[in-house]
Amino acid sequence: MNLIVNSKEEFKIELIEGEILSTNGRVKMMGMEIPPYPKLLHLSTLNKKMIAQKKINGYNVRLTYLPKLNNFIAVLRGGYVCAKTTFMLRKHFSDLFMNFFKENQRKILCMEVLGKKSLANLHTDYYKEQYGFEDVGYFIFDIMDMEKPEDERFIPFERVEKICKKYNLQLIPTIGVFDGMEDLNKKLQEIPSVFEGAVVKSLDGREIMKYRFDSRPEIFINKIPTREKRQKPPEEIVVTHFFQGYEEAELGLDSGITQEEMDKYQQMLDEMGKVIAKNKSKISEQSDKIVAFLMKSINEHGTFEEDMLKEIEKLFKQKIGYQVGRFLRMKDRQFL
Repeated sequence: MNLIVNSKEEFKIELIEGEILSTNGRVKMMGMEIPPYPKLLHLSTLNKKMIAQKKINGYNVRLTYLPKLNNFIAVLRGGYVCAKTTFMLRKHFSDLFMNFFKENQRKILCMEVLGKKSLANLHTDYYKEQYGFEDVGYFIFDIMDMEKPEDERFIPFERVEKICKKYNLQLIPTIGVFDGMEDLNKKLQEIPSVFEGAVVKSLDGREIMKYRFDSRPEIFINKIPTREKRQKPPEEIVVTHFFQGYEEAELGLDSGITQEEMDKYQQMLDEMGKVIAKNKSKISEQSDKIVAFLMKSINEHGTFEEDMLKEIEKLFKQKIGYQVGRFLRMKDRQFL
């Protein structure tokens, strides 16, 4: 399967053949399996020392070196290779990144990409003024070591910091180390609203959570763009917060989805991919199983009126329908 997207003539790169292994972005290309970047749950409490980094409003890229190409590629969250991003990063930072990959072929640079000619051209004046980024820029927030077992691949922050300094790579801005929500909230009030909030990590890099301004509008109302302040229907708020992993007590949601439940949900989605590949007549049956699992889970995390549950179920069905459509496109469509 051709995994190239955004490959207009002006952004032509090598043809990359491979296979997307799961909906969370695990992909195999040119014989190399590239693990996904995990879906982040939302931070609700903080009771040990963790590092907070600014959450950039860009897009997630795993910059990966392919020995058969002797070059790097930009892998998007879903597993496709973005020709435009790959082309732009090679054009502006090839020597910088190749200097790193020359000595670290089995490491993956996890970064946020932004800039005027990128897929995320927001706040470009700010990033040009503060960091010198114009057409394209990047911030490294994690490094994966492919020599390690998958649950140990994220390099601890101190090492990431040293690596970025050694190779002159742009590290994502750090807010500080915190062990309580009050101090974190206070510090977040000081950062510009061009950022989305914070990503909070354990010191060893194994726990990673997000903490967005829009998740706590009662605290960060002045940080939320006007377009995001619109009032959503209550069922949409509940479902969004459920998947983000935190509560919405006023609407009956006592807690969000757990990591174990998220893993089970992802497993069921992967099974859906196999169903679509082998027997499309069972799509409806598998969809019903996933919706039933989600309804059981959300009922265990809160108490809702019957009418609210009906609306929540509709949203779950829409979400699974979207995933089915995505699977079908992955199976049947060749990207140009």
